[in-house]
Amino acid sequence: MAGGNRERLRTVHRNLVLLLTAATAAAGVGLLSAGMATDRWLQARVYRDISSVISNGSVFSGSMHVGLFGGCKMFNYAFGLREKCFSVTEEDVGRNITYQPSHPMVAATIAFNAGAILMGLIAVSFSAYNVFTNPIETFAGPMGLYIWNGVSAVFCLVCLILYAVLYHLYLIGDSLLTQTEIGSKFYVETSGFGYSYWLVVGALAAFLVNEGLVYLSGKHIRSVFQNRSGSMKERPSEDVLMY
Repeated sequence: MAGGNRERLRTVHRNLVLLLTAATAAAGVGLLSAGMATDRWLQARVYRDISSVISNGSVFSGSMHVGLFGGCKMFNYAFGLREKCFSVTEEDVGRNITYQPSHPMVAATIAFNAGAILMGLIAVSFSAYNVFTNPIETFAGPMGLYIWNGVSAVFCLVCLILYAVLYHLYLIGDSLLTQTEIGSKFYVETSGFGYSYWLVVGALAAFLVNEGLVYLSGKHIRSVFQNRSGSMKERPSEDVLMY
């Protein structure tokens, strides 16, 4: 009876860890998808200084935000804010770069984001698969969960680094504006990463948490093998995850 209770507890422990791993990977995929779909990778506070023309109202505020595929500008040309949302293939962004999905660094950011989503979906699938079976294939068992979550985390990190480099090289400060906008006396007061960028940071954290969960599960697995008899090593029970 006691042995049966221990078996049930081990099975419950295994399934809870795997379900939590699947849920965390799914959360990472959701964050990555939201980051790619939203247009707040960069945001800036923009002003227009026309003190040389109008002495009693020299500075007019506005803002802009840009994503991987589109964005919005809300500039004040002295007659109130005017909002213009755009696709990056139709509107110029930045003086020193053609900011479009075809640009190598933008394309690489999109590709690694999409790759992280794909690896995350695989991690979700195999985590759920392990709840109902004990796969003997390395790519489908605990080692596979290490790999899929680890690759997703690496892809997230590369995506973040690429976009940070893109920002600091080409889009920081007034470089975010076009030459025409600068000629109209607009300037960037503050700029930085928007919430779309930080969603990818959250996804990176989720996949790293999963690495820890799989590690904890691995410690449990090793203790089972260490405490079982030789006959159990020869014929693993249904509650043991196979490497």
